[in-house]
Amino acid sequence: MEYTEIDIRLKPVVPFADILVARLNEIEFESYSEDETGVKAYVQTHLLDEIAVKEIINEVANLCKLSFTITKVKQENWNKKWENNFEPVHINDKCVIRAHFHAAFPDIEHEIIITPKMSFGTGHHETTSLVMNEMFGIDFTDKSVLDMGSGTGVLAILAAKLGATSLIGIDFDEWAYKNAVENAEINAISNISFMHGDADVIGDATFDIILANINRNIILQDIATYVKAMNTKSEIIFSGFLKEDIPLILEKSEQLGLELVVSKHKNKWQMLHLKKA
Repeated sequence: MEYTEIDIRLKPVVPFADILVARLNEIEFESYSEDETGVKAYVQTHLLDEIAVKEIINEVANLCKLSFTITKVKQENWNKKWENNFEPVHINDKCVIRAHFHAAFPDIEHEIIITPKMSFGTGHHETTSLVMNEMFGIDFTDKSVLDMGSGTGVLAILAAKLGATSLIGIDFDEWAYKNAVENAEINAISNISFMHGDADVIGDATFDIILANINRNIILQDIATYVKAMNTKSEIIFSGFLKEDIPLILEKSEQLGLELVVSKHKNKWQMLHLKKA
């Protein structure tokens, strides 16, 4: 899947980088990389609305000095760069994510081995660690689980390790789908069915727990489908969005009969844990 990078240099960076991230998050942008001189934003090329991007940038340009470039990112296997930079990620004192070339952690209860290739979900991003840490407060024993936007499959793999017995992982990206299958095999997990597609793939299936670490627009678009797939006492965890997005997601959630269990954040990224009212 091809991505486009918008590299925006700002002076001053604060608070305008945060303003740009919040606005770009409204038009399908998925991830961001900030530094001391600006922010890089990434969107799937087929979802890029260049006119909308330039309108947002022009609005901010009235408030500060900026320059920007728009570049298509070459699709490649991330393994080489990842192996050069990736360090094990400790989610908490019970869970660590590592690569096959790292030394094992025999004293950690849940050790997950991930080779991400082109997929999202090594645990480094705030949203992944937010969701994983929250999962340790949920009883997964004998539960059915949907991991929506499964990426590397790391959330589904952890759910299986925590006792879930029936699991489905869905991702629109074919790289992610294939990578998740491989990662489940590496971790000797055999009870996850990974599927290539979007929310339509759910069909009539229902689940005790749903994990949806995606982005605001997809959550708002598909939340009714997720709620339809929830059992009577089901729980759902959303992440992949910013503080500014919370009112929209909560309003839609409450309309569909969900109530908030807890809201947490890590840096600017947010997580909502809800259940059927």
